[in-house]
Amino acid sequence: MIAPESYQKIIDLLNQGIQQNLFTAAQCVIADPKAKRISIALGKTRLDRYPARYQCPVCNVDEHTLFDVASLTKPLATSALIMKAMDEGILQPQQKLISIIRGTLPSWLLGYTLEDLLTHSTPLTAWADFHHEHVILDSHEHAVKRVLSEINAIPPRTDTDTCCYSDLGFIILGYILELIYNTSLDKLFAQKIALPLGLQNDMMFLPLHHVDDKRCVATHPFIGGYALQGHPDDDNTRAMVHVAGHAGLFATANAIADEIDALLHGHFPVSEKTIHYFTTYQAEHSTYALGWDRPTSSQSLSGRLPGEPVIGHLGYTGCSLWIDLQSKRHITLLTNRSHVNTDPASIAQLRRAIYQLAWEL
Repeated sequence: MIAPESYQKIIDLLNQGIQQNLFTAAQCVIADPKAKRISIALGKTRLDRYPARYQCPVCNVDEHTLFDVASLTKPLATSALIMKAMDEGILQPQQKLISIIRGTLPSWLLGYTLEDLLTHSTPLTAWADFHHEHVILDSHEHAVKRVLSEINAIPPRTDTDTCCYSDLGFIILGYILELIYNTSLDKLFAQKIALPLGLQNDMMFLPLHHVDDKRCVATHPFIGGYALQGHPDDDNTRAMVHVAGHAGLFATANAIADEIDALLHGHFPVSEKTIHYFTTYQAEHSTYALGWDRPTSSQSLSGRLPGEPVIGHLGYTGCSLWIDLQSKRHITLLTNRSHVNTDPASIAQLRRAIYQLAWEL
């Protein structure tokens, strides 16, 4: 049993973040098999000074409020679906891209494998701008094909002896999943991950197809000063009609914690052998597991040190998730940092302090 006064310190830190205008909304969940789950939700869905479309009111945040989790999409959705495809025998970890895709990707990439994409071990660049102001797209399928054609024209990095965290690699992984299943990524995730875990109401792509926008916290101000609520903060995800392999997932902290509990305790719709392979994988030129990050310095935002049995991920909007594979304690922190400032480093110190405190509880 964790004493209430212990997690009151986390509440105080989150309130401090709101008072310092680092974000307007936060959820934090600490889950441990040896203790009752701690779930914190506080703040407002957006700043009062930003209007909302359709007169959506400013609402108090609760445990059912949805956050744009940005790059947490990579491990929670895309990597989870790649695991599922491998478990079903449709894909293999060492499978080269040339055996899956022909004529769509640059020739220099085709000799790399799915594992290389998952561990950011290819010559792909970190990012490129696919969001063109005057492009009008009529379908997700056409949008993805346009983005892939633009990726095809980008030259490779020359420093290939080191890994480079790449959104492009996960855009490609999302396309591969849609190609092999002939279904869009949002539907795949709902059918193969969210529904089996009973999370379809609290973890989804395209939230405004399913819930009221007042249930979503706002991210950055959009055209005309409107706050984005229920639309992905990431420009490239919006360019792909809000569904992509690198970002676009919306979730509550408790839903994320439920997915990780299932992953750690044998309830995930994938074999434990496959889960173990993904979470413990060691790449030659990368610190990443398959789809998961690891602490890389003493200043890691995870609050842990390199070499410890910890995996996790960060999201640009101010979200993060870290898991101790040994103790099976995991900590989800969701904020809407991008709603109030453009500097991801603005919450680094606060985020590290919250994780250090949460590990020590």
